[in-house]
Amino acid sequence: MAEMMNPAEGLRLRLARHSAGAISLAVVLAWVGRLHASEQVTVMDPVFVEAASPSNHGSGRSWQYLALPGFEILSRCPDAFNDAYADALERGALARQALLPEAFWGELASPMKIILYNRPPDEREALRRNPIDLAWSSDDRAGSGGEQGLVSHPVTLGDGDTFINCGNYWDTQPSYGDVGVEVDSALRLRLHTPHYPAWFIEGVVGAHGVNEHRIVRSTPTGVLLLIPGADWTASAGAQALHGGTAAAGKDSHVPPIRAFLPLGVVFAGPRDDLGDLWSAEAALLVRWGLFHSGDRQGFLDFVAEASRTPVTEAVFRKHLHMGYPEAQRRLEDYLPAAMGETLQVTIQGPSARPHDFRDATPTEVARIVGDWGRLEGRSADLMETDYKQECLEQADRLFERVVARKERDPEFLAAFGLYEIEAKDDLRARRALEAATGADVMRPRAYLELARLRLDMTLSDIQQGIGDVRAADYDDILKLLDTAREQMPALAGTYYLYARVFAHAPTQPDLNELRVLEDGMRLLPQESQLAYKAASLYAQLGYRNEARAAAERALGFAESEHDRVLLRGLLDRVNPGSHATK
Repeated sequence: MAEMMNPAEGLRLRLARHSAGAISLAVVLAWVGRLHASEQVTVMDPVFVEAASPSNHGSGRSWQYLALPGFEILSRCPDAFNDAYADALERGALARQALLPEAFWGELASPMKIILYNRPPDEREALRRNPIDLAWSSDDRAGSGGEQGLVSHPVTLGDGDTFINCGNYWDTQPSYGDVGVEVDSALRLRLHTPHYPAWFIEGVVGAHGVNEHRIVRSTPTGVLLLIPGADWTASAGAQALHGGTAAAGKDSHVPPIRAFLPLGVVFAGPRDDLGDLWSAEAALLVRWGLFHSGDRQGFLDFVAEASRTPVTEAVFRKHLHMGYPEAQRRLEDYLPAAMGETLQVTIQGPSARPHDFRDATPTEVARIVGDWGRLEGRSADLMETDYKQECLEQADRLFERVVARKERDPEFLAAFGLYEIEAKDDLRARRALEAATGADVMRPRAYLELARLRLDMTLSDIQQGIGDVRAADYDDILKLLDTAREQMPALAGTYYLYARVFAHAPTQPDLNELRVLEDGMRLLPQESQLAYKAASLYAQLGYRNEARAAAERALGFAESEHDRVLLRGLLDRVNPGSHATK
């Protein structure tokens, strides 16, 4: 990366981020020599001195790496656990496709990353956190178990195009049996474009969804997908059937259900005053539609159209051949069976080929674990500033060690550039992202964030709107956004930035240029804030018909009263008497 930054600047930034013990004395002396030299100076690569690594705690091994379709696994766990986990990932993918056709699951821009490690938990750590400490000392005391818990539950974090699941499996046993793994189904359903309505997502992967409590079990003849009755059915179902008079029993956390919600209310989206009832009925509706409606394909076609068109009774009748009253009656009739049944679907078993884990390269470790540190640090709340800093420092150590080797891997450079944005170093971020995007890296956020950096650099402190951005800069920024848009999944931030760029264009954009915003609203129909932003821009530029059409369409998809109020307010501000398109 010699051409990406001058050596003195790089060392200054590294010295600012690391404690004195993290950089070798030779590097410090080289930097001091640079201060007093008037001519050339030799700058030595930094040498990072770290304490015992997690591999010395129990397993005594380096990071292991495995690539599977849709996944990258980085592990310090025992071989037997690694194999069992990889098998479970493959079974999970087969089970997902048995539940819904493959076309219903969205794609990730890059394989999902999974980090498996087995460090005994430090008694000082919060259980919900999973720091991968690369420099803890051998005298750290492990937790005693008991109420502290014996395993850190895996956590998934992401930034829209890259997702990482990280868990501490330090208490795993030598014999693992059928390991259950569910890491990406909810993500893939939510990332599908056009986006599905909230009721369908909730019915599949929500708290009571048909996929939430699924069991994937190996049998001598293959793999069996089991979908038991959801936890809510015994109490919620009894409440619904008996007018709210039945006791909640063991599921006392479920609020009383006095009647079924009208289907129109279910399709309108969640409401605070409905509590758990909306989620429960959405799950019942999806379960019925997939397994008991008698027309599974019709139900799937209805869901597909609901991602493109606001749901009405006419749309429902078109695919299910019945109106809301008849469907409501069938749901009520199905409820007793749904309370206790376990659905069984036989699926093809995974291949019996061995999983060839190998030693991970330093670049793979830095790219994946460093990216996790960025995401985990970013997710820390205001009460966890020390933890946030710890995560970012760990990421920094990994990234800098590989940067010093002048690594040119585009995926690494993209991860490094996104980390530098988090570290507030826009110059290094821009240089890394320029190198990554110049190599056509497959990571939409790299293009989006580079476009954002260039726009911020281009805009002056005094902004007037149209005319703020020069034509050459405008074209370069739009090219970056166009690439981000072409690489799925669709990131809402890409379309928000389009709107911001158009608002500062060299000359007023015409409707053909603005058509990309229509694409965003089509792919992300429930993103009411995006529709509001686009409609506001249309109105600002004088395209009142387009502003009104965008707001009215978004009203049909809006899933919260707040968004509906916002859109109605915009419609009130658009002069309804103006019908001429500018």
